[in-house]
Amino acid sequence: MKRPALLFLPAITILGAFFILPLIWVLILSFLSSGPTGEVLNQFTIANYGRFLGDSYYLNDLLLRTIRLAAIATFFSIMIGYLGAFVIVRAEPQTQTWLVLLVMLPLWVNLVVRTLSLMVVLGRNGPINQFLVGLGIADRPLQLLYNETAVLIGMIQVAVPFVVMSIYGVLQSIPRQLEHAAMTVGATPFAAFRRVTLPLSVPGILAGSVLAFGINVESFVVPILLGGGRVRFMSVAAYETATVSNNLPFAATIGVILLIVTMVMLGVYQWAVRSAGRSTAVLQAS
Repeated sequence: MKRPALLFLPAITILGAFFILPLIWVLILSFLSSGPTGEVLNQFTIANYGRFLGDSYYLNDLLLRTIRLAAIATFFSIMIGYLGAFVIVRAEPQTQTWLVLLVMLPLWVNLVVRTLSLMVVLGRNGPINQFLVGLGIADRPLQLLYNETAVLIGMIQVAVPFVVMSIYGVLQSIPRQLEHAAMTVGATPFAAFRRVTLPLSVPGILAGSVLAFGINVESFVVPILLGGGRVRFMSVAAYETATVSNNLPFAATIGVILLIVTMVMLGVYQWAVRSAGRSTAVLQAS
């Protein structure tokens, strides 16, 4: 082994010991049986996957709900994140620094604390309900917690900072002269944005989408606190299966299926990035 390659040995060792080996063990565990008292039996079986894929509860109420809510939260995160990144890019340099700091500030606060504060805001005596009742929009406080809407709001507030920073880096690299050139030949500002800036920012949108979807689909704290046990998520189901039901093989199966969903999303992202790269190259050449 060459000496430069030895420099990568510590990183490879840590990655293998704390990431690859646990994943391999979880995959193996998902093909093992579970005894009546929860013990893991050294018996190969695919019954765990058959149980998951053959039960409409796990497919519809668990897997599809997780993907659906993660996709909806990702869509709104992209909408909000793109607007925020665009505002930051078009601000003055000194203002940009403070706006970026403002976006990053929530990431310095523990996720549990942020979610608990959101519970206060959405509570029956929270500022939102007080505002709605005070204006006469609602006759009584609304039930804003422990439903899918609350979980969506929580996932969006977690994912938006990552989306903003992903799109901000791409927008900042796009020369403003391209929009000016489009407007000099008769394009309106909106048309210049739609035909020039938006297509060139697609890689940032895709990167932000993958980050947001990956964070949302594996969300754990938000469904537990804001869902109140009423909104079932894959990650929560895996945790409860391992700790409450004491069925480690089936919990591993849920985790592997969740990992497969994430990997499929990454594959779609790679394909979309290559397609967007070819489109961007054609646009820049023209």
